[in-house]
Amino acid sequence: MKVGTDFSGIGAPEMALKYLGIDFESEFACEIDKYARQSFKQLHKPNTFYNDITTRNHKEVEQLDLYVAGFPCQAFSMAGKRKGFEEARGTLFFNVAEFIQINKPKVFLLENVKGLLSHDKGNTFQTIVDILSNGGGTQNGQISLDVFEDGLGYHIYWQVLNTKDYGIPQNRERIFIVGFKDFREFSFPKLMELKLKLVDILQDNPKFAISGKYQPYPRNYKELGLERIEIFEKREDSLSNCLLANVMSYVEVEDKYYLSDKLIQSFTKHKERHTEKGTGFKWEVKKKDDVANCLRANASLCPTDNTIEVKNKIRRLTPLECWRLQGFRDEDFFSVKDVSDTQLYKQAGNSITVNVLMEIFKKIYANHNK
Repeated sequence: MKVGTDFSGIGAPEMALKYLGIDFESEFACEIDKYARQSFKQLHKPNTFYNDITTRNHKEVEQLDLYVAGFPCQAFSMAGKRKGFEEARGTLFFNVAEFIQINKPKVFLLENVKGLLSHDKGNTFQTIVDILSNGGGTQNGQISLDVFEDGLGYHIYWQVLNTKDYGIPQNRERIFIVGFKDFREFSFPKLMELKLKLVDILQDNPKFAISGKYQPYPRNYKELGLERIEIFEKREDSLSNCLLANVMSYVEVEDKYYLSDKLIQSFTKHKERHTEKGTGFKWEVKKKDDVANCLRANASLCPTDNTIEVKNKIRRLTPLECWRLQGFRDEDFFSVKDVSDTQLYKQAGNSITVNVLMEIFKKIYANHNK
């Protein structure tokens, strides 16, 4: 089975197929971030590695059995224009659609944030599904009413799935679009009972526990005009927030909260920024939870993102814990060498959750001979 991925990151689709024992050949991968490319090459062996989807000659790629792309969300509207590909030109989705048009993969899987559904008042998502299905395709089993003459004619299904519903204690909602060149019935995987708790993936006494450079949190919050309860609050749903890339990630480990000097500076800058803009200064409430907050790719000005509480102290989540929260196995994490912790955090936050992909692939290839 020939597989290709764009916006490949650290290769979650390839890892999901590997964990399932499905025999496949990585025809190509494509990733613009040099550090992610470095990690990917240590984890996988693609026949060709492209740096940029916008400059690739799509015609040189052999027809794929499976194409996967977690493309960034960019705004474009179909309102009143009805120009199909012209409407999407200039966005990275256009490059994805162009590749599908030329290569005609048997199956594709696209992933994006849940907010894509409401992006530009729903016009962005509507344009995407119309381009993918117009020209003889279907949408969630229903005949696609053609709006664009240059649609791709695929039979597509889409649904929002949450990582916590597929065996990993992270609250991460993403929309998945599955497309078939030939019509077939498809249903997304059923929800699974979450048996793994966040505490189950935490390391014992990791190096990221409290160190000398960290200052006790209660020493600083009052001078910033903050109330402790505004930032941290107990919760009982056993989940952690979505993991973020390029931000501080913490867990509570015993009986005190700790923040570094860098974080205190970030608090101050964040407060000053809101004061200058005349907007309210309010921190997101963090709660005790057995499921992690969503790991995100974009940096955040709020240094309390990605926190969990363990025995009343907080510490930063380790890179290994973040990779575990995306479904990667320890041996694969440790096979990545010479990559900074900063990049390991970012790579986890940018990744698609492996376990979710595994469940989707099980449904796509239910009768596939391993």
